[in-house]
This record gives sequence, C-alpha cells and structure tokens, in this order.
Amino acid sequence: MPWYGFIHPLLAIGTLALGLVIGQTSLSRMTDWDFPLRKQRTRSIYFFLLTVLNFVLGMVVMTGLRGGGYKTRFLGHMPLAIGIMVLAMLAAIVTFTHGRNNEISGAMRLHPLFIIGALALIFTNGFLTILALL
Repeated sequence: MPWYGFIHPLLAIGTLALGLVIGQTSLSRMTDWDFPLRKQRTRSIYFFLLTVLNFVLGMVVMTGLRGGGYKTRFLGHMPLAIGIMVLAMLAAIVTFTHGRNNEISGAMRLHPLFIIGALALIFTNGFLTILALL
C-alpha cells in the first residue's frame, strides 16, 4: 500500500471524532432556547468539508491501489461515503435556519438526526472496511 493510503483512515477517524463532538453537543443543548448556533454551524461546516476531503482522498487511494496492481473491493464503501456527505451537507444547511425571537428553528431540531445518521454510516463504512481487510 502506498504511504498516502494510511492518511485516509486517520482522517476518517478524525472526522468521526468531530462528528461525535457535534452530535453530543447538539443532543445535550437542544432544549436550551439560546443554543450557540454559530459554534455548531462552524463545526458542522468543518464536518462537511472533512467528509468531502475523505471522499476525495478515498478516491485517490483507490486509484493508487488499482494502479499498483492491488485488487481491492470494498463493497458499498462509495455509496456509504456519498450518503455521509449528503447527511453532513444537510446538517450544515439546517444550521442556517432561524426561528422566531432567537429560538431554535424547527429545521435545526433535525440537526442531531442528520449528524447521528452520518456517524452511523461512518461506523458502518469502517466495519465493512475491516471485514474486507480480514
């Protein structure tokens, strides 16, 4: 495996860690009417950008492995990665919605669900990768 092949899993673990922080914060502070949306918005945008970077880096690693003669097959890895990016994008988009009188909007209440869905897909992707490597 080329040296850059190890960057993708490490970046995925970092993305997972950031997603866990975002999800925990969203779930624990969602009942507060003065929820700090600016910080969650920034974190959600970083999470989305990390998922896109993971996708691109995964494509580079896969192309490098196939060019080096390795026959790799990670069943469902790419569709799951696309699903992760879509959920992360939706989570970032709902942070831009505003409620009345500085309250949390109804769409923002979906934010933890999108983040948890993305985290579940990241865990599934990692599990399928470990199964493929064994």
